[in-house]
This record gives sequence, C-alpha cells and structure tokens, in this order.
Amino acid sequence: MSIEDTDLWVAQRLKDMRSERGITLTTLAEQTGISSAHLSRLEKGVRKPSIGSLLQIARVYGVSISELVQEPDENDFHLVRADAATTRDGQDGRYTVLSGPRETMSVIRVDLAPGKHSKTARHVGEEWLHVLTGTITLHISGTSLQLGAGDSVHFDSSKEHRLVNDEDAAATVLIASTAATVPMRHPIPASRRGAAAPRD
Repeated sequence: MSIEDTDLWVAQRLKDMRSERGITLTTLAEQTGISSAHLSRLEKGVRKPSIGSLLQIARVYGVSISELVQEPDENDFHLVRADAATTRDGQDGRYTVLSGPRETMSVIRVDLAPGKHSKTARHVGEEWLHVLTGTITLHISGTSLQLGAGDSVHFDSSKEHRLVNDEDAAATVLIASTAATVPMRHPIPASRRGAAAPRD
C-alpha cells in the first residue's frame, strides 16, 4: 500500500475499533484525555496521530499499538525485515512500529528531522529510549537531558515528556514502552454482537 493508503487504513482501523466497543467519541475522549474533535479528525484521516495519542488509545482499548497501525499477523511471531518495515509520517516525525500484536510492550523507531519535536506525552507505564543516530534533548518533568548516539534513558512514562531535535542533522531514536494494556482506567473490550452502535 502507498503511504496515503496506509494512513487511511489506520484512520479506518481507529474508527472500527471504537465501533467494535460500542463507545462514543465523547467516552473515548474522557478515557484518553484527547479531545473528541481531535479523535474525530484522526478517524477521518484528516490528522495523523502522534505516537503519544496511539499509545493512549491502545491502552484504553487494551491492545498493542501494532494492532492500531498494522494488519494482523498470521504466525505466532512478528518478523520485521529491514527492507519491509512500514514507515509512517506522524505528528512526531516519521515512525516505524517494530513490535507485534503482543500487549505488554511496544517498540517504535522514530526519525526526528532537524528542528522537529514530539508532542508532550504522558501515559501509564515505563519507557526506554535509545539514540541510534544524531543528538536529541529529552524534556521530562522539568529536566532536560541531551542524548547522543549510543545514549539510553529509562523512565516513568507517567511523567510529562517530549523529544526535541535542535541540531542541524536528523536523529533516529528507538523507543520501547511497557504495559501497553495498562490504561488510565480499565480497558474497554470489544462489544458482544448485537451491541448498539455509537452515535458519534
């Protein structure tokens, strides 16, 4: 699929998962802390989701982030070949989901262009960040950490955090996030057949 097709696939997937759970945009907004207007734009494909938004939605639904952005695996394992990894453009830069449908860990590779920064995020669990190339600054709970290639940091992801690339060269970061199914509240499972469809 082209990038445009995959973006539309993700938008439709977000809408389908909410429909399967029989909840409204208002309810999802309350659970995720993301406005219903923004969620609506994500489901229509008008806006591209940030990594933080995807993590929040995945936690509320009790699924892995890969289930939101990738077609399901037919095998008992998830293999990503270097030349076949699907890269998407998001609000936080270009990202590739490297983990599979298992629910306790999400692994994402993020490419931050010069001058680019991620949105401020805060989500239940832990996060491990490793800089593959370039230099970035991690802002977390009022502290700024400059990280270069080979540097790693492990932190409580419930603290507000964001990445900034103030350099003239691009940076590539590997992010592992745990407890993908531990939401701010209880996860919302898919509804049983016959459940009423959400109105909005």
